[in-house]
Amino acid sequence: MKKSREELLSTIKQTLTTIAPDARVILFGSQARGTALPDSDWDILVILDKVKIETSDFDNISFALYELGWKEGEHFSPKLYTKEEWMKRSFTPFYKNVEKEGILL
Repeated sequence: MKKSREELLSTIKQTLTTIAPDARVILFGSQARGTALPDSDWDILVILDKVKIETSDFDNISFALYELGWKEGEHFSPKLYTKEEWMKRSFTPFYKNVEKEGILL
C-alpha cells in the first residue's frame, strides 16, 4: 500500500536528515501546490550550509532519494544549492516561486 503524502514527506525529511542534518529541505512544484498528477515527480530543493557542494554531497543525497523513490514507486528530482548559491538566485522567478509555494520539510 502506498504511503500517504504526509508519510512520504516525513520519510523524505528523515532520509535527508541522516545524510545532511543541517540542510534546509523544501518541496516545490506541483506536489507542493497540490496540482500534481498521478505520475508527477516530487521536486525537492536541498540547501546545504557549506561553502561548496562536493560531488559526494550530490551523489549521497541523489542516491538516497532515488533509492527511496524506487522503494515507494515515486520519482524524486533533487536540486542542490549552498545557502550562498541559493541567495544569489533571489531575483529569479524560480527562487520566488519556491519561497512562495514551497513546503519546508
